[in-house]
Amino acid sequence: MCGICGIIHLDVGLGPVDPCSLDRMVDSMAHRGPDGQGTYYSEDRRVALGHRRLAIVDLSPLAAQPMANEDGTVWVTFNGEIYNFPELRRRLEGQGHVFRSHSDTEVLVHLYEEQGEAMLNALDGDFAFALWDARRNTALLARDPVGVKPLYIAERGRTFLFASEIKALVTHPMVPARMSREGFYHYLTYLVVPAPHTMFEGVEKLRAGEALRISSDGRTSRWKYWTPAPRRAPPAPKDLDEELESLFRASVKKRLMSDVPVGLLFSGGVDSTLNGLAFAELVAPEPVCSFNVAMQAPRFHDESDVATAMAALLGLHHARVTLTEEDFIREITEVAYHLDEPLADPVTVPQWYVTRLARERGMTVLHAGEGADELFAGYAITRRFLRHYRWLWQPLCRLPRQAGALGYAAMKGLRGARWMKIADILRRRSLGQRFYLAEAIGLYEHEKQRLLNSSFLEEMRGSDSYFQVEPIYEELAREVPEASFFDQITYVELTTRLPELLLMRTDKMAMANSIEVRVPFLDKALIEFALRTPLTWKLRDGVSKDPLKRMATDWTRRVLPPNKTQNGTRALFYRQKSGFGAPIYDWFNGALGRDLRDRLVAAREEWEPFVDIPAVLEELRRGPVTVNRSFHLWSLYAAVVWRERFGA
Repeated sequence: MCGICGIIHLDVGLGPVDPCSLDRMVDSMAHRGPDGQGTYYSEDRRVALGHRRLAIVDLSPLAAQPMANEDGTVWVTFNGEIYNFPELRRRLEGQGHVFRSHSDTEVLVHLYEEQGEAMLNALDGDFAFALWDARRNTALLARDPVGVKPLYIAERGRTFLFASEIKALVTHPMVPARMSREGFYHYLTYLVVPAPHTMFEGVEKLRAGEALRISSDGRTSRWKYWTPAPRRAPPAPKDLDEELESLFRASVKKRLMSDVPVGLLFSGGVDSTLNGLAFAELVAPEPVCSFNVAMQAPRFHDESDVATAMAALLGLHHARVTLTEEDFIREITEVAYHLDEPLADPVTVPQWYVTRLARERGMTVLHAGEGADELFAGYAITRRFLRHYRWLWQPLCRLPRQAGALGYAAMKGLRGARWMKIADILRRRSLGQRFYLAEAIGLYEHEKQRLLNSSFLEEMRGSDSYFQVEPIYEELAREVPEASFFDQITYVELTTRLPELLLMRTDKMAMANSIEVRVPFLDKALIEFALRTPLTWKLRDGVSKDPLKRMATDWTRRVLPPNKTQNGTRALFYRQKSGFGAPIYDWFNGALGRDLRDRLVAAREEWEPFVDIPAVLEELRRGPVTVNRSFHLWSLYAAVVWRERFGA
């Protein structure tokens, strides 16, 4: 919806906030809010809030931000949507609160007056906000439970800064753009720097479902107000399939809340088709616009034709953009700028293009299918992890750790993604670590030895990337000691990769084009439902995401004429998942590989302290040996372009 930022001087001796500093922060996020901007300064000018507005709900000037309560003692700068704001507003008006606008933002200041920090548990929405309580000289910052909206913070002495984007923070003279060495090391494993850290030294991100209080005496306190821990409950009287469809329909309906056009990111798969079916039902007879991206290369399986065919079947007004290798290279620097920190996922580039297409066609809001795979065992790799846990990890745990060390020593020199994974499993067994790190791993610890130079590896000795996920296991163990292995997988994904990579890339690429993306599968009620349902229901007969596939099949049969569904609609939903990707294996053997080589040679002095540059240049000369290695090269490419753009 918007971009937010602010500066808080925690010491009277620091004097007032420099308005030029706040203006630079606000201006750096103009793309997040082309419809207006605003600032607020406290009476002593030690607190300053900034806002860029993307008008979606209540387009009038009355909904401008920062926004205050009736007497101006509580102020908020807010990014996102509160879907249950009509219900909250009615309750607050019944308690005597007076509203000036019809926006969801205004609910926040009045709800805070009634409930204080407990308000977080009453909110149903996707949000990041900063609220200033002038009576108590206290600030409250929060990020939504799932992490749909980002929020970054930086502390410099007694000055506290926050913003929706890191680029806003580094406009401030106290926050230099300097690469975090440890952040880079862990980025290579997780494809993004794990929260709360970032690739910028001294800049952190609030975790999903986390809140931060800044008190008048300068003390800060951070806590998780919601976690995606599985809560076992007795079976509901309603059939699980019926409950799922009811919750999903309600989630889509909530997310149609808008005074501007709403469309669909549409791949033609199960998740986006369900979105399309719900849209067509809820907004009929209004036309539904959908958008897709195509990429072509000899060894790349492009499914844009499937999306076009499914869109025609559903009666959507469909548009797509086709990308080439040259398109990737031309926009990669701009993409790196809008991502703020490198994400080692080439999908960011097609997301940039497809959201730009949607904006050109008049959209301001899009729905997307993120989260369905994490909640309903949608990845094939999840099934492999479950199998490997039974026949590899559990038997291995009955052997002494030394057996893992011996196996690792024997296998670490082998090439190939499969052997690399097994070698890593043996290594972590020898160290007494957990089996699972993440659904998608860039480079395992021993693989980094082929990319990084010896001096940097020596510096990072003891900085095992496993330690980034270990506290998450401990967090889950405190809440649900009996959590199953699948529960652990789901918890790790919902607290790490989903918010910090998948949702972050979607937010940054869409908002770069002044588009808000909403994710119906990540409605809090739907998440809590999915977390209490058994794995046997989600993975019936070994079929991943089976409840959603059944729902899509049944729904199309109900709403489409028989002659449109009899020719294999079900087969489309039950086909093998290919995922949203890009043909970088082909392209690193062409212009993309040459571009990385040229950029790396130009930045050799900056990268020699970290990377074994001769080895990388030799690999680029020969071409990537495997698809896996091409993704390793993309991780480096994304970091090189990012550092070049930010001068970090």
